[in-house]
Amino acid sequence: MGPDKRMRQEKIVEYDVLYQKFFDQELSAPPVDAASADILKKQADALREQAELLDLAEDLIMVLDMDHRILFWNRGAEKKYGWSRREVRGENIHTLLRTSFPQSLKNIEETLIACGQWEGELNQIRRDGSPILVESRWSLRRNEHGKPLAILEINHDISQRKHAEAMLQKTLGELEARVQERTADLQKVNAELHEEIIERKRMEEVLKRREKELKINTKNLEELNAALTVLLKKREEDKNELEEKVLSNVKSMVLPYVKKIKMTALDTTQMNYMNILEAHLNEITSSFRHKLTSQSLNLTPREVQVALLIKDGRTTKEIAELMNVCPGAVALHRNHIRKKLGLDHKKINLASHLSLLP
Repeated sequence: MGPDKRMRQEKIVEYDVLYQKFFDQELSAPPVDAASADILKKQADALREQAELLDLAEDLIMVLDMDHRILFWNRGAEKKYGWSRREVRGENIHTLLRTSFPQSLKNIEETLIACGQWEGELNQIRRDGSPILVESRWSLRRNEHGKPLAILEINHDISQRKHAEAMLQKTLGELEARVQERTADLQKVNAELHEEIIERKRMEEVLKRREKELKINTKNLEELNAALTVLLKKREEDKNELEEKVLSNVKSMVLPYVKKIKMTALDTTQMNYMNILEAHLNEITSSFRHKLTSQSLNLTPREVQVALLIKDGRTTKEIAELMNVCPGAVALHRNHIRKKLGLDHKKINLASHLSLLP
């Protein structure tokens, strides 16, 4: 039992003793003979003192008959409920205060008769219409024959305490709701972090797999590049070998017949054409033509033909006649050849430069 509860029980016992003295004297029949006047005065004085002690109590103390009509109503009850002692005397307390019971009044009365007391919380209405919640203790008083005579009711206002408990419960409920909300948020964040970790691990696995694939592909490409390098080298070797064979065949099989044809009876025009043919064949088989067609110079076939004729000492007019083009076209080819040979804006004779090429 807590300190407050123990103190309250001690007060109730004290009130009970005072009440018993007050009750026994108030309900006892006064002497009717004049000889007992002095005794009556002393009883009245004692009764007044005991009533004053009950009035000093902070609790709400009432004496009720067995029909719950008010016989006594202390000053604490007057102050808390709003009615004076004179106004409430003889009134049914539960009708006056519009009492709401935690169980039926009949069950409470049965407990009171059987046990001699009852305790519980009552909701009541004060004179100004405001509600009040009291912790109530009823104590039954009997006469010398055991017959119930009256009820001592001691009420303690717990409205503020209950309000504070309700506010505390509300605060605890709100706090619990916030904790649950925060917990839910944390669980959500934790789940999202877990999903993110799983996704990152998955991405790491994907990256590792792709890195492995990249290494394999790189190795395959290196091997393929090496194979292509070998093939290109072989192709270049085959190309050079083929060119050598072609050039060799031109020298051994074509040029001799050209010379034999030139020894036959030819007119002037035919002889010129044969000379040009022989010159071109000789140029084809020379290293000069390979130089002109190399990737570094990048001369077009038409420019190579003009360069060969310039190197042979032909003039622009002669080249135009032989190629069946206008002299302007030959001059344009000459300019392109000079640029590709790096002779642009230089005072170097093109024919002399070409003759110096191997």
